[in-house]
Amino acid sequence: MASARTTYQDGHTFVWVRLHDPSPEELASVQHEFGLPGPLVDDLGTAAKRPALDVFGELLLATVKTTTWVKAEEAVRLGEVQVVLGDAFVITVDGDTAVLEGVRQDLQADPELVGAGPAAVLSSLLDHAIDGYGPVLSALNDAVDEVAKAVFSRTRARPTERLYQLARQALEFRQATAPGAEMLDRLATGPPAPTGERLRRRFRQRHAHLQRLVDDADVLGNLLADLLQANLTQVSVRQHDDMRRIAAYAGIWAVLILLTSIYGMNFRHMPELNSRFGYPMVLVTMVVICLTLYRAFRRSGWL
Repeated sequence: MASARTTYQDGHTFVWVRLHDPSPEELASVQHEFGLPGPLVDDLGTAAKRPALDVFGELLLATVKTTTWVKAEEAVRLGEVQVVLGDAFVITVDGDTAVLEGVRQDLQADPELVGAGPAAVLSSLLDHAIDGYGPVLSALNDAVDEVAKAVFSRTRARPTERLYQLARQALEFRQATAPGAEMLDRLATGPPAPTGERLRRRFRQRHAHLQRLVDDADVLGNLLADLLQANLTQVSVRQHDDMRRIAAYAGIWAVLILLTSIYGMNFRHMPELNSRFGYPMVLVTMVVICLTLYRAFRRSGWL
């Protein structure tokens, strides 16, 4: 648990308080110092399933999701940063310290951005989060391309489990990113203070970029659904072919079983028993019948 306080000044002064895994005592201290309403503090530090933007009077609470790709697990790892914007302060509760470190560097390198006030922190945070979405989506696409080749290969590969895993990751990625487009739209066009007018153009540009990523994620989700359907169809066809192959061999063996069962009966008066060539003739007959049935099944595609 740690907190840091930083003051930026460029014609405008605001305080940035950073909290990591805050304790109830830290939250109570921040609530008392900045006069935060109780409902906002209740939401602060509580993990949210999706990005969200809530207005509490003149205060703004934004929840931003970050994503990273874990190649070894073919999984999307989600992070979260909560931002409270006030007139002269910003409070962040982070589960992704690296992203906020990038935000800090942006503010130090761009005095014009700092001049936009506390909303500069949210703007830079959204920039870093959205910049991280692209590589994750690209990695998902590469994984889906690889599994698509396995689905349509002539080998008897069984990528069903991997397909379901990737479909789940694509869904989690979309759930983490799609609500962010609505958030950016509200920030760019709506009235929630204290974002200010200077950043609205930047929010509009980021909204267009994020919307393209969300559309690409939708396309990827549809592709995975089609691949799952194609894979299940292939599994069904293979099972049908296996059943036909088993039935064909069972038919061939049935003839052998029939003949051997007949001549296995202990009747005394069987004409072939007294014939010198009876035994080899029966064997030849069995071979001819089996070969005839085998060729017939091969021609019909059962073998």
